[in-house]
Amino acid sequence: MAASRHKPGSLLGSLLGLIGFSAIAGILISATLTPALAVASSAANSGLDLFESLPSYAQINQQAARNRIYGVRDGQPVEIAQFYAQDRQVLQWSDVPSTAVNALVAGEDRRYYQHGGVDAPSVIRAGMSQLGFGGDSGASTLTMQLVRQQIAMDAFVRGDEETYAQQYQESYQRKLAEMRLAIGLEQEYTKNEIVLAYLNIANFGGNIYGIESGSQRIFNKPASQLTIAESAALIATVQNPSIRNLFNAENWPRNQERRDFIIRNMASEGLITAEQRDEALAIPVDENFVDIQPADNGCITGYESARFFCDYVTRVLQRDQVDGHYILGASQEDNAAALFQGGYRIYTSIDLGLNDSVQSTVDQLVPNDETRWDSGAAVTQLEVGTGRILAMVQNKDFYPTTDAPPTATSVNFNADAAHGTSTGFQPGSGFKIFTLAQWIIDGHSVNEQLDATRQEWPQGAFKAECTGLVSEPWDPQNNEGNEYARMTPTEIMVNSVNTGIARMASELDLCDIHDTAERMGTYPANGEWDIFAPAVIGSGSTVTPMGMASAFATVANGGVACKPIAIDRIVARDGTEVAPPGQDCNQAITPEVASVMQLVLEEVTQRNPINNPPGETPVISKTGTTNNVIQTWVNGASPTVATSVWVGNIKNQYSLEARWNVRSSIFTAAMGEAINRYPGGEFLSPDQDTLRGNASELPNVAGQSVADAEATLTAAGFTVQVADPIEGLQAEGIVEYTAPGAGSLVTTQTPIIIYPSNGGLSPDAEPEATEAPGAATWPNLVGQTLADARSTVSGAGFNADLMQITWQDHGEANVCTVLAQNPEAESPGAPGDPISVVVGTNAAGGNPGC
Repeated sequence: MAASRHKPGSLLGSLLGLIGFSAIAGILISATLTPALAVASSAANSGLDLFESLPSYAQINQQAARNRIYGVRDGQPVEIAQFYAQDRQVLQWSDVPSTAVNALVAGEDRRYYQHGGVDAPSVIRAGMSQLGFGGDSGASTLTMQLVRQQIAMDAFVRGDEETYAQQYQESYQRKLAEMRLAIGLEQEYTKNEIVLAYLNIANFGGNIYGIESGSQRIFNKPASQLTIAESAALIATVQNPSIRNLFNAENWPRNQERRDFIIRNMASEGLITAEQRDEALAIPVDENFVDIQPADNGCITGYESARFFCDYVTRVLQRDQVDGHYILGASQEDNAAALFQGGYRIYTSIDLGLNDSVQSTVDQLVPNDETRWDSGAAVTQLEVGTGRILAMVQNKDFYPTTDAPPTATSVNFNADAAHGTSTGFQPGSGFKIFTLAQWIIDGHSVNEQLDATRQEWPQGAFKAECTGLVSEPWDPQNNEGNEYARMTPTEIMVNSVNTGIARMASELDLCDIHDTAERMGTYPANGEWDIFAPAVIGSGSTVTPMGMASAFATVANGGVACKPIAIDRIVARDGTEVAPPGQDCNQAITPEVASVMQLVLEEVTQRNPINNPPGETPVISKTGTTNNVIQTWVNGASPTVATSVWVGNIKNQYSLEARWNVRSSIFTAAMGEAINRYPGGEFLSPDQDTLRGNASELPNVAGQSVADAEATLTAAGFTVQVADPIEGLQAEGIVEYTAPGAGSLVTTQTPIIIYPSNGGLSPDAEPEATEAPGAATWPNLVGQTLADARSTVSGAGFNADLMQITWQDHGEANVCTVLAQNPEAESPGAPGDPISVVVGTNAAGGNPGC
């Protein structure tokens, strides 16, 4: 590097400086031959105290390299992205072309293989140049240049701006320090090792470092294939990359001037023949000479369907901690420095085949160029039992800055703010599973009858101990204005009944519901829960697909919640393993509670076949829809994979009612593909005690007088209603049956309806009951549709035409469903005997069209 010349007026200062510089330089130069003399001389001369603070020798530092991220395809790792602070691919000596070595020596240090780190003639010429004698001349050898670049790079990584700037300022002291360190470097390493380090650290323009990356980005070939002209053009850059790099066409003439100088030096030094010189000089530096390639840095250039996942991984590496420290360093600064240095191979959990399949479905059903509404869609799939992220896709293209076109975004809709800058979306009815979980945890039965009629809840009807909430009045309504009467929590979940969930929540603590959601893996995307009554139907805080997938994975995993993990292994450049965040699994809800939730949510899937993928694998699921169909969800899981699908508005309030079931089409396709790739497993058998909860079987009061039956049930703590008499087999005034029927699981909060007989079907003479030849037992009709019940009766050997029907409004969910029967199931009967049933109708009464 040429030293700056002093003005004539500073000649005396230059002369004095030169005297001191020359004395010290003389000692340093002699160190290449007699190191002991140099040390003794420096110790005897107080003017050389500078060297007391310098290392006795320098080291070749490890240079920043690319980090590489891998996904999985068919069980094998596949590179999906590279990211780096400096675009460098470190070469080994065997891959370095001789043309590059020759060009470097000829262009920067022709006596490199003769000196010991400091070149005496160059030092003298540089000193004379400072005094104005001769042209510009630099004293820096290749070894000294390497020292300066290493100091600058280390300072840059540490954020030491002062030291970094000093390396590019003219200073006798800096030059002397470089000499001392260069001598130490030459005493520790071979010449070839120093050349290799130089070629790996040199800058070739912008953030392109090292001759391998320079060759690939500028000439689209590995460095091992560089020609003489190409090698010389790259080496021509290193002296002043800002004005000679080959990425800018304006630099080409300056680069060619320096390149040709190097080529001629190569020939004069005997490193190439005259013929090779002339052939190389004949090639102009122009658009035909270079073959510029775009940068492949970061997730934007990575595997197309996994770019948002790639971004998630980089944020994990930057932010997450293991046992109180960051993944790659004790402090955030150390972690950042390690990422800067790079060289890591990061092996992740993403299943590229599954991810591609889900991405294709999302692209087809929610195209990113939709103009009628700000369309959004996202899918997260997690491995049950580990939390490994198997798929993470969305409809928008990945674009890492905020000025993205309408078809792209920098926001990862699947993740939270820390890992994707998303603020989440309201979950709608998908959030109801946490009220269900708390209902079971608190000992309630999922089969007890609840009042799901619409009502306006007064102020203070809901409690939240953690906030001291005094709830506002609330008048929840159901989808499409549907009205319901009495139904079980199972039916409430199957039909997603808001008024039923409100009833359940009124007997719970809202804080407990939200605490359970967190334990199961769902967190508020905006950082804090908004706890108020409507939150239980999904009108509260926003959540993410990853959070909802985590919760369903918890249910499928027997109540064990495993935090999502993206990284399986990290291997440093030296082959050592770095521990990533490992599996973090905890028992969030008991296996007994999970078993009952599995039973209920599998029933939800069975009764909503649009969300049931083909095949025999059991699937739990729950949909979610916000007011005016602004956001839509389907969340679910098989025993092996959990899936959350969100389709909705990124912004604005466009109703998706006409596209309501797009979510289901994506869910069944994604879940079906996941089951094919991760088959097997089964859910738990429901724990019977937990299933029963605090409910008990309703006593059988059929055959008692109305007064006696009412007294019996009232004494047991029930609220009793007496309906109008019905056509029955019992004598007039005697109880024919109740609703719910005898043996049903009920609590004392369940009102019981008594149906007395009018005696219309009572025989004139009732002989002693005997079982005649051909007699049968009555089948269980409760829960069947009326049509199925008729078939069941006929199949059991009875006459379906003798069925006596009483219509009773028990809510939309129970229309055309048998609610009670008399005789009871398993009772003996003859083929000609009648049977009386209560069948659900609507508010209008009578046959609703069953």
